[in-house]
Amino acid sequence: MTKLTQSSLETLFKTGAPSLKAVLFYGQDEGLVEECRERLTKAIVADKDPFRLAELTPAKIKEDPALLSAEANALSLMGGRRVITVRGADNYFTAVLKEFLPSYKGDALIIVTAGGLKTKDSLPVLFANESDLAVFPCYSDEGEALKRFVFQSISDQGMTASPDVINFIADNLGADRLQSRSELAKLFAYMGTEKTITIEDAMACIGDASALSIDQMLYALSGGRQKELHETLDRLFAEGQSAIGLLRAASAHFKKIHLTLAKIEEGTPIESAVAALFLHFKRVDEFKRQLKMWNIAKAGRALDLLTQAERDCKFSARPQQLICSRVFLQIAAQAMK
Repeated sequence: MTKLTQSSLETLFKTGAPSLKAVLFYGQDEGLVEECRERLTKAIVADKDPFRLAELTPAKIKEDPALLSAEANALSLMGGRRVITVRGADNYFTAVLKEFLPSYKGDALIIVTAGGLKTKDSLPVLFANESDLAVFPCYSDEGEALKRFVFQSISDQGMTASPDVINFIADNLGADRLQSRSELAKLFAYMGTEKTITIEDAMACIGDASALSIDQMLYALSGGRQKELHETLDRLFAEGQSAIGLLRAASAHFKKIHLTLAKIEEGTPIESAVAALFLHFKRVDEFKRQLKMWNIAKAGRALDLLTQAERDCKFSARPQQLICSRVFLQIAAQAMK
C-alpha cells in the first residue's frame, strides 16, 4: 500500500493499518490532517491509553537521534499496539526515516503529519514508494467534495436536508475540515430532535454571521425597511465592521441594481438580467421585487450619495458611523418613494 485513496483510507480507519510501519498525512488543510491522525490513532488505541501513545517532534528527534527508535520499539505495559505521532515534519525528516525504517521491526505504528508539501517532495515520495508505508495528501474541501462531506455528515446524524440547503451550507463553510465540523456540530446541536434541516436553520448556525448580517442589511437598505436596517447596522458596528467597508458593500449592491435596470431598459428579459448576477438562490425573488422599487435615475442618485459619504468618512471630522447611518437611512427612504 502506498498512495492512499479515500476508499483505502477509510479501510485503514477500520482496520488500524496492521501491515504498515508508518503513515504520512500532509497538506494545507491542517484540520483534515489532524482529523485523519485522530481517526487512525483511535482505530488502534480506542481507549486513549497513555502508555500506548507517544508524541514526538522532528526537533526532539534531532536533539536525540535514538529517541524515535526507543519510542517505536518500546512495549506497552498492558499490551496492545502503540502509536507514535511525529508532528510538523518536513523534507529534512526524510533522511531520519530513511536511516530508521529499514531496520525497524517493531509493532508500533508511526503517524507522521506535515504541512503543505508538494507531491514530488522527498518525504511524500518516500512514503509513496514503499509497500509498508502509506501517504494521504489532505487537500482543502471545496466544490463537489465539500458538498459530499456536508451531505454525509448530515446523513450520519440521521438528518436530512434539501439540495439547496446543502449548497448553502457548503457555500458558507470554510476550507478547513475541523472548522467545518465545528460549524456543523453547532447546527446539529441547534436542531435538537428535529430531523429535517431547513434553510432558516442553516442560516441561523452556519458560516460567517457578519457576512450574513451584511447581506441582510443590504437588502433592508434597498428594500426601504428602515427598522431592520437600523437593527442590522447597529449589530454590524458592534461587531467591528467599518463604516467605509459597509459603504463600499452598499455601492457594489446598488451597482448591481443599476446595471440590471439598464439591461432591462435595453430589452433584456428580467430573468436573464438577474441570472447574469449569479445571486444566491434565496435572494433572487427579493432582488426582482426590489427592482420594481427603483429606476436608473434613483439608483444613480443612491450611488452618488454613497460615493460622497465615503469621501466624507475619509476627509470630514464627523464620526464615520454617523455619516454611514445617515446616508443609509436617506437611501432607504428613497426606496419607498
